[in-house]
Amino acid sequence: MMIIDCHQHLPTMKEGRTLEDSRDILLQELERSSVDYAILIPDNMPVSEIGSLDDVLRLAENDKRLFVMGTIDIQKDQERQLQKLDSLFQARRIVGVKIFPGHDPIYPTDKRLLPVYELCVKHDLPIVIHTGANPKNPQVAKYNDPKHIAKIAEAFPTLKIVIAHYFWPKVEYCYELTKPYGNIYFDTSGLADKEVVEETGLDKIEKVLTSTAKERPNNVVFGTDYAMCDIKEHISLIESLEIGNELKARIFFKNSIKTFDLKLE
Repeated sequence: MMIIDCHQHLPTMKEGRTLEDSRDILLQELERSSVDYAILIPDNMPVSEIGSLDDVLRLAENDKRLFVMGTIDIQKDQERQLQKLDSLFQARRIVGVKIFPGHDPIYPTDKRLLPVYELCVKHDLPIVIHTGANPKNPQVAKYNDPKHIAKIAEAFPTLKIVIAHYFWPKVEYCYELTKPYGNIYFDTSGLADKEVVEETGLDKIEKVLTSTAKERPNNVVFGTDYAMCDIKEHISLIESLEIGNELKARIFFKNSIKTFDLKLE
């Protein structure tokens, strides 16, 4: 079965390692884990250990297995970044935009994000929203609470919104609050991570994934949050669900192709 990982990052650079080295490590891991395609998410800073948008675009340019997510920091030179994202969308060099409420002190309802949402609607490609706990700073979860995302889904009914990480550990709360909105999608990234499993409970994770797959079969996409999280553990999590092979195929690759409008070669 084909596998598309829609939520990956380059491994962080260690002493003596270049971004090119990190890309090669990632590609080796894709091969070992039998992942056919991946969407790389850059940092939203111009200099980063996991690569800026420009870095990741350059590194992925000549590899048909790699797609790139756009990123933006609305706190800095927003107009220039919006113009750049629009150009990248038009050139089909990005397949969506990721925002980082919680990492950044912004809410999804921040008015400065409205042009970003409008841009995604214009190109019919998704906005991906970071959610979930940060054990070192639990207060930041207030920024990415799904109650804010529900407001955006209602205000932009044609905007495809992908909730990353199911707002762990409150995965059931996340799903129950947002499932009425047909334009909200969910990625599985991080859900097989040891820390997430311990804080959330494997039974709750399996239950909410099973419910989502059965009730919203077109709205779950496979992601891992590599290199922070293990790819094979996430594959095993989906394979363990009692949902049948067709629903697993939708999660592993069919939904990602449609949601991100991927052109596979």
